[in-house]
Amino acid sequence: MGERDQVLRLLGDAGVLEGIRWAQGSAYRQVQQDFNPAGGHDQGWIGYNAYKYLLNRLDRVFQCEQYMAPDGEESVGRDVLADGMIGRDYQTMRLLPPDAVNRRDLNNSPGWMAEGWRWLLSSYKFGQVDKIRWSEKSETKATVARQPHGCDDGGLFPMTAIPALALPENPTDREREMRQTLVLAHAMDPDTLEFELFLGRSRWNADGGSAWVWKQNMLDLPPELGNRGSRLQPLDPTTPRGDVVADVELRVRRSARDGGTPRAIGEA
Repeated sequence: MGERDQVLRLLGDAGVLEGIRWAQGSAYRQVQQDFNPAGGHDQGWIGYNAYKYLLNRLDRVFQCEQYMAPDGEESVGRDVLADGMIGRDYQTMRLLPPDAVNRRDLNNSPGWMAEGWRWLLSSYKFGQVDKIRWSEKSETKATVARQPHGCDDGGLFPMTAIPALALPENPTDREREMRQTLVLAHAMDPDTLEFELFLGRSRWNADGGSAWVWKQNMLDLPPELGNRGSRLQPLDPTTPRGDVVADVELRVRRSARDGGTPRAIGEA
């Protein structure tokens, strides 16, 4: 079994993939609802708020930081998890066992870890996930992309063929954690309001090649993958069963771009 399949199986069985997809869907529905280009919102506004909402939803679904469950409890209070969200999002949120996912930041870059695998967030230009230049991102993202790996990334030679970058037989905990750090890449088109989400191992692409050793389109995963380790958030009688606010009416606009060149939403 290759690394990609192994990661997807581990995180899927633990319910993590479904939690990630829920977090992204909830975050970007909120962005779509709040986005007001006529009022001055632009792609920079999308980038900043998409990052903040996604950070919040990941912490919420995995019960990290301010949503951490008290010792001995299986969940933080329902009122805390539901606060500030539309009812539909709360009702479809997966409930994982306490500590199934932990916050594991890297150099102040928010990160989450489950089943020995950590992931960080990165935005990119919609439609150009393979063209991300890690040298233009933060030093943290560049460091992650430089990590040696045992996969065939399509380069001129494998990373493990370089003696200085060869995988040690007994790596330290820090080395193992660094080399098992993935990137969750997200983007939204400010004209059509379409969004994308990919999880994968980033690749140092100073050679001009692909930004990924491997990646998975999270929106293409079958619905049943990721439900086995989690259950739906139980409803509370005081929690609205309908949306607290009306469903967002998507303002799909024709693109004014020439040649279909994607636009950036900002880096987060």
